[in-house]
Amino acid sequence: MGALKWLRFLLTILLVAIIPIIIGYLLWERRGLTAAIVVVLIAYFLVYWYGDRILMRWYRARLVGESDYPYLYAVLRKLASSAGIPVPRLALAPVGTPNIFSAGKGPGSSTIVLTYGLLRVLDPEEIEGAIAHEIAHIINNDTPLQTLVSVIGGSLLGVAYSIDRLINPPSRTRKRSNPNDGLLLRILTPIAGIFLHVGLSPSREYFADEHGARISGKPLALASALLKLEKAISFRPMRGGNLATSAIFIVNPFRGDLADMVSTHPPTKDRAERLLKLAEEMGIYT
Repeated sequence: MGALKWLRFLLTILLVAIIPIIIGYLLWERRGLTAAIVVVLIAYFLVYWYGDRILMRWYRARLVGESDYPYLYAVLRKLASSAGIPVPRLALAPVGTPNIFSAGKGPGSSTIVLTYGLLRVLDPEEIEGAIAHEIAHIINNDTPLQTLVSVIGGSLLGVAYSIDRLINPPSRTRKRSNPNDGLLLRILTPIAGIFLHVGLSPSREYFADEHGARISGKPLALASALLKLEKAISFRPMRGGNLATSAIFIVNPFRGDLADMVSTHPPTKDRAERLLKLAEEMGIYT
């Protein structure tokens, strides 16, 4: 599993790097090749060190202290201790769609971001189960690759969002019906989708579900959280986010044909059924 994950990591890096390198060589031969390699290396360095900050900025998330949310920090400390990792940073995003994600460089340098919507929709045990899922991603070193893929794919689609807004800007009397449905976005989303599917395996979510359920000891709470989030998102999908960041969330927050192209999540119903079976194995029935 670990070897396959790192193979995906290398393939992702090569896939992203090869296009600018070829363009650089075709335009300026050796000098262009050298310049392209330097630019790619700098880009990877920036994404590695600042990828979590970029994602937080995209979703206007802010770090919160223990005095602001003592309950959440109590849960976070308990789960981190159970998992044997340093306590991750905690942030909240002013987003109505309920969801949660983690980003960063791995254990010791990661941030778990909850949306305001999640705090309203889930009960305390379900929130604990969702946080445990993200703790599992951090332990399994999924967060560096998810962060890398999401920032690079998101930057590609960010260009599409910007150009589509210039072509079809909202006005005071007319708002765009769906910001995730622009012309250029429809062209670039399949490319971003290929990139995301090469870099990320759907099985990582199954593994994080199981590992997170064992960390918290509450597989039924996590199953309930997933089903609640899926239902809430079906009624109120995220509209202002970046489609290419769907992979970092516990449940894909977007809906529509373009969202399906970039989705790397297995069906939520299947995930919940696996957790129910795990609960039986663990002898947990309530």
